Amino acid sequence: MAIKVIPVYSVQERHRALREGQIAEGLRHKNIVETLEVIPGDLEVYLVTEFVPGVPLDVASRHYGQNDVVDTLVQILDALSYAHSQGVIHRDIKPQNALVDDRGRVKLTDFGVAFRAGDTRLTQIGYAVGTPGYIAPEILDGEDPTELTDIYAVGATARAILSYQPDEPTPHLLEFVHRATSPNPAHRPQSASAALKLLTGHRESVSAVKEAPKKKGKAPTAERYAGVTLRVVNGLAAGWLGYLGAGLLLNSAGALGVAAGFGVLGYLLPRLGALGVIVTLAVALVSSQQAGLGFAMLLPTMGGLWVAAGSLSRNVSRLPLGPLLAIPLASYGLGSGLPLLLGALMRPLGAALSAAAGVVSLVVYDLSFGDGVIPYLGLFLGNLSKTLGPAELLERSEVLVVQAYPALTALAVLWAAMAMLVSIGEWFGVWGLGLVLAVSGGVFGYLMLVPITPEALYEAMTSLGVAAIIYGVVKYLGSRFGG
Repeated sequence: MAIKVIPVYSVQERHRALREGQIAEGLRHKNIVETLEVIPGDLEVYLVTEFVPGVPLDVASRHYGQNDVVDTLVQILDALSYAHSQGVIHRDIKPQNALVDDRGRVKLTDFGVAFRAGDTRLTQIGYAVGTPGYIAPEILDGEDPTELTDIYAVGATARAILSYQPDEPTPHLLEFVHRATSPNPAHRPQSASAALKLLTGHRESVSAVKEAPKKKGKAPTAERYAGVTLRVVNGLAAGWLGYLGAGLLLNSAGALGVAAGFGVLGYLLPRLGALGVIVTLAVALVSSQQAGLGFAMLLPTMGGLWVAAGSLSRNVSRLPLGPLLAIPLASYGLGSGLPLLLGALMRPLGAALSAAAGVVSLVVYDLSFGDGVIPYLGLFLGNLSKTLGPAELLERSEVLVVQAYPALTALAVLWAAMAMLVSIGEWFGVWGLGLVLAVSGGVFGYLMLVPITPEALYEAMTSLGVAAIIYGVVKYLGSRFGG
């Protein structure tokens, strides 16, 4: 809990402080800070409230996207719709009086100047209550506060947090701001419910609108952190590939410098960084005589097609090097964890596509630089000569595809399904159920894929089990500590 201490130096101040506590104490809403107790003292009044682990909206909104702005305004209007139904006008809506917790929920606070129907006014005639920039014009003209007073302040709050946006607001959002902050009260939405409809473009009731964020199960902060995590992982993958390629031609210091450069590029410009590192790796392989012209053409071609396909999914465009993570994960016995990792970070479509592409990456690597045995299948296909030309490589690849078609396709489908199940579980806020379904499906799939190779089956089950345990522990700790 938190305790707000209000010093009082006069009878009027004591009345105001007690009144704030009484008004707030009577409000029970998920988007309003709950007041638990009001304790009058000799020189202070103490308001005991719930503790909100978060920051004021003016701080949180510095990293918002426009969808986050809309979601925030919906929550504020939902709280006001409830408060207005209780006859309470807040009168001081502004970003500093809205707290955003670690799950992205917005909670209104500070009802110190709130106006409640039927109460005696404590403000002297000729004085305007509120914060400059958020006070409705009619209040400055001496009129009594109404619901439209709060609507104006919400529009001013929207204008303030949109000032942090690098892009121009959408026409729909601009219309909401202009209407809500109209100097003429008659031109504003006439209630918080009407403002919600104008903001969302829907005709649902307030209760339907306020349940919308729950269906997605994702808070704005979670969405933002997921995007940053995708870029970080892509930067790490780009740095790793850059180090491998540069290590073929340069000394350790030079290779580290190249890796750092590609890591930064992979984070800032994921798709460009991915294409650049793949082309550089192909050139390094040819220059060091580690591969022939066939591989030099294969890598950029496959990489370019995949980067272009990233336009199908925003998550793929942020983590285009995701499929290549199957290689280092497999070397540590965690290859089956790739679908879980991608499912935790991506939307269902991007996760499924990247997981299936991860199988392709793993197969190409093992045929080219490994022992020719496909991990988790126990399928021996032999090695491809790295000196093959383009035509010879294509001909040999066609033979291998025909030879291994059923098993490799089944593995790609299995990984895609696992990633999609985990992603759907994350999306709806039931990650535990998504994990159970993904692991159960994975176990069944591997039993169907590798019934005749006990070693490969053991390898697949162990990898999947360890990856599931790591995922479950990370998710538990994250939820436990608010991550």
